[in-house]
Amino acid sequence: MPELDVQTPVETQQDARTNSQNKDARNYAPTARPERRRERRQKGPRQVWIQTTDANGKVIEEIQLMRDYSRGGFYFVSTLHCYFVGMHLNVIPSFGSLNLEFVAEVVRVEPKPKMAYGVGVKLLHARDPIAPHQPTQS
Repeated sequence: MPELDVQTPVETQQDARTNSQNKDARNYAPTARPERRRERRQKGPRQVWIQTTDANGKVIEEIQLMRDYSRGGFYFVSTLHCYFVGMHLNVIPSFGSLNLEFVAEVVRVEPKPKMAYGVGVKLLHARDPIAPHQPTQS
């Protein structure tokens, strides 16, 4: 004769406690991660000029709006799919009246709706604004 799967009252109470604990765990919001950025992010549209070369050596140049920025980097959205993590860029972000050219590195690329990509950039160092004059020797 086959055995029936019957739960005893003790098993039912334990299952009910486990289920309520699982529901309680799902109701709590996950703890917020600590902020890892060194500088505070500023919101607001500011233009940035971006120049790089793709894998084939073709020069890519575009002007985009930074979504947010700080002293150490910025984030923008592009429709070009040429950016990858570790790629070096020449950028001129408009941080006010002093617009220097920087060497920057792509640290994050994430897909966005409508075939766009969010790109996080870290500023490495400012480029020399004027190349030093080398006198020619005759």
